[in-house]
Amino acid sequence: MDHRSAARGGALHCAYLLAAFALLGGTAHAQMANGKPKYVGNVIGTSVPGNFATYWNQVTPENATKWGSVEGTRNVMNWTQARAAYDFAQQRGFKFKFHTLVWGAQFPSWLTNTGLTQAQQRAEIEQWISLAGQQFPNAWAVDVVNEPIKTAISWKNALGGNGSTGWDWVITSFQLARAAFPNAKLLINEYGTENDSNARNQYKTIINLLKARGLIDGIGIQSHYFNVDSMNAASVTAMLDDYATLGLDVYVSELDVVANSTDAGQLAKYQDIFPAFWNHNSVKGITLWGYIVGQTWRDGTGLISQSGVERPALTWMKGFVSGSGGGGSNTVWLESERGTVGSNWNDNVADSTASSGQYVVSPSVQSLTSAPTTSAGWVQLPFTAPAAGTYNVWFRKKTPTADDDSFWIRMDSGAWTMWNNMGNSSSWVWVKAPSTYNITAGSHTFVVGLRENGAQLDKVYLTTGTETPTGTGGTPAN
Repeated sequence: MDHRSAARGGALHCAYLLAAFALLGGTAHAQMANGKPKYVGNVIGTSVPGNFATYWNQVTPENATKWGSVEGTRNVMNWTQARAAYDFAQQRGFKFKFHTLVWGAQFPSWLTNTGLTQAQQRAEIEQWISLAGQQFPNAWAVDVVNEPIKTAISWKNALGGNGSTGWDWVITSFQLARAAFPNAKLLINEYGTENDSNARNQYKTIINLLKARGLIDGIGIQSHYFNVDSMNAASVTAMLDDYATLGLDVYVSELDVVANSTDAGQLAKYQDIFPAFWNHNSVKGITLWGYIVGQTWRDGTGLISQSGVERPALTWMKGFVSGSGGGGSNTVWLESERGTVGSNWNDNVADSTASSGQYVVSPSVQSLTSAPTTSAGWVQLPFTAPAAGTYNVWFRKKTPTADDDSFWIRMDSGAWTMWNNMGNSSSWVWVKAPSTYNITAGSHTFVVGLRENGAQLDKVYLTTGTETPTGTGGTPAN
């Protein structure tokens, strides 16, 4: 078999890198998920966008690592664009995912239309996978098989066909990938399982076959607009709970949203479903499938104009992710003034440094020895807990003196806790409540009772995690 040159296009490769550095100014940026245990990534197409590192910290080549892109001509390998994306990720410490080794689409046409025998096809497949592993030894993960259910593969018999399991060709693909990428996570990737339980059950069957053989490290769910636009947070959580039963990490691999092609629609849909993905314990990272308007695979999915103007969904996403607990916890953010505020409080007090520009305070009434007995002294904050668990509570508050540094707190109709000696602060700070609350998933009401007049409350944060909130926190659920 002819030796394949992996160095083709070396000059072009250098040109791509120089162009990328010129756009980036050779500097790194603080992405929205910087410092979080999960990543928010995106795709790189023919070249690295100049603002990529401003937003994203994981890289998936959109087309450059698909077999049809690399070896359009048999025995001539073109890794130029793939290497540009890989080098960019390596130099910044971003996770790089190889996408994809085996797929029923975007493979070289010569594989099936030049009369190759199954044995010859198998040799070509094995060499393709081996060369890919050599080129990208530090790949964090690999989409080994893409769309095994949804996209028919005409050359699966070269990999063993259906065989005794019904999916022998998938198993063989993962065995070859494990040998070629010994240090990478091996993933499978599919669309349409998010809101189709029949497709999901079929997908789970394949995954369990791989899991039983120790061949798979994670599950990819594409989550394109044509599935997730019709979903809500509850249905996303239910779907992820189903996948969690497999005991494998889940990766949202190709997320995008259209939502009637309006800014408001896209924003509302991201605000609904993105936290459900991000906060689920099984999900370890989210990759969006393009972000620059006019350069995404489907119109309406873009998040920023080519001149750099962010659509509202992107602006919101930045604030949500950076202000979140990192995606490893179940979290709820609540604005105090948006609750049911009793008549003994002043609500909607203006302050440009407060979250949403407003806060609540009891100006004169006090209840020092016991909690207020009527709702006039309460701020009631209804919310939906995304999952059962033990929740910590944080307040963003101002308490200027020792005579105005306390509240009463309770969950639902439970016992009141006096929260005193919160510490003095003339600016907004986050403090953790002395009580935790073991609650079920679903509807609850957190209640704040006045105690000392002058104690100012801006925002409430409930989380199953241990992280300390910062800034103005995340997007409120109320």
